[in-house]
Amino acid sequence: MMRSVRTSSGHRRGDICRSFCRSICRSFGRGDGRSRRRWAFGLMAGFSLAVVGAGCGQQVEEVDLSFDSRPVGSLDDVAGLAERDDLNVLFILIDTLRSDHLSAYGYERPTSPVLDYVAGTGLRFANHRAQSTWTKTSMASLWTGLYPQRTDVLSHQDAVAPAAEMPAEIFKENGWSTTGIWRNGWVAPNFGFNQGFDIYLTPRPRQAPSAMRTKPIAGRIDGTDIDGIYAATEFLRVNQDRKFFLYVHLMDVHQYITVEETALFGTTYLDAYDNSIRWEDQQVGEILAELHRLDMAKDTLVFIVSDHGEAFGEHGTEGHARDIHHEATNTPFIIGFPFRLDPGHIIEHATQNVDVMPTLYDLVGIETDAPSDGKSRAGWLMGDYTPDFPDRDISHLDRSWGKKDTEPDTTIGLREGHYRLIHDVNKPDRDQLYDVRSDPGEFIDIAADEPSILNSLRNAAREYLEQEPAWEGGAPEIELDEMSLRQLRALGYAIED
Repeated sequence: MMRSVRTSSGHRRGDICRSFCRSICRSFGRGDGRSRRRWAFGLMAGFSLAVVGAGCGQQVEEVDLSFDSRPVGSLDDVAGLAERDDLNVLFILIDTLRSDHLSAYGYERPTSPVLDYVAGTGLRFANHRAQSTWTKTSMASLWTGLYPQRTDVLSHQDAVAPAAEMPAEIFKENGWSTTGIWRNGWVAPNFGFNQGFDIYLTPRPRQAPSAMRTKPIAGRIDGTDIDGIYAATEFLRVNQDRKFFLYVHLMDVHQYITVEETALFGTTYLDAYDNSIRWEDQQVGEILAELHRLDMAKDTLVFIVSDHGEAFGEHGTEGHARDIHHEATNTPFIIGFPFRLDPGHIIEHATQNVDVMPTLYDLVGIETDAPSDGKSRAGWLMGDYTPDFPDRDISHLDRSWGKKDTEPDTTIGLREGHYRLIHDVNKPDRDQLYDVRSDPGEFIDIAADEPSILNSLRNAAREYLEQEPAWEGGAPEIELDEMSLRQLRALGYAIED
């Protein structure tokens, strides 16, 4: 029997899950609705009660988690994944999701019961960073494992080079069918992100009820992630007997979408963001519920990541694609295995998005000679921790990315050890230095106190910027038609003709 527990705002979590699942099933117009609702109710109530309540220090009643039919495993079982020939990969990208607003990463609000459950029975990388703070540059680095200077995808006209070896190409060459479902125009086919996909589509948008939307903060695009979730769950039902790599790019956090049942945290800008995370978390729950209902979870490796975070005035800006401070670059990296870890495992060592694909290839047993700045972290799971030298991550933003015929306005975030430099290439007198071990939010500038460290990291940033693109000719430039420009501006980005 499903039980509920009151949140601090007076809502019953079981009631939230029931209301959500009914609305979703009605929206999808699915057959066998009673069966599907039963699966989704059990899954989401289990997530909420078992993880969120416990994480918030509330008394939680015992709940039946029998929906999760995955066997119990251990880190020793990770090595065996590469030997399997039946392993699916579900790759979920939640756009604009900063890690420190997730309960699993210590946030005080219960924003993410589903993600918490995946992390609590799988693996969470606790200190993870994206390579940029706008989608196209960040995604080019995530997919290729190369820093932005090496992909050369830095402006709104840049596309991924055809010579790049993209994940879908690599998976397809190794026997997986490949499908991508996306709603962000920066990863559209004309920018080269469709390379290697058998199917690469953006779902047809259906008009969302006005009650789901707050006043647009960053612009508006049609539809919601319900459209993407419907396409993803239909894909799972049709492809139960095929080994697949499925990429789902979700946008409702970027768009601050929510419904009454997930609007738990207030009405400010930051509250609206947290409400949308709670809503998006339940969308992820829909996909995972379908995996369990179809008995596919025991054959599926789940990766959950983001392209960048979101600022709320911590350093004078709001949104993203403006600077590269902590709030806009620290993102989640969570892995759900085809078995449950009890307890889940946490890796505290620093990682970054360029590490994601090398880690995935290693786990599933794919060997590739594609160039990479990232490193596989699969060995860390089996106790083979070798420190990086140098222990470094890099984020890169050309703040003129939306302007034509404009000189670059580049800012680099370079962390080495426990120091992080924010380097303004055109105005180095504005450079900032932080000790992120004692000041992870980057509020105390110690540049004046540590001139030798400042200069050392500046030199490292300059050496990085001297690197040539990985492919001859770098990133090709494309002309955007008026429709493409309108669609991208609808995301809230200022782009010049």
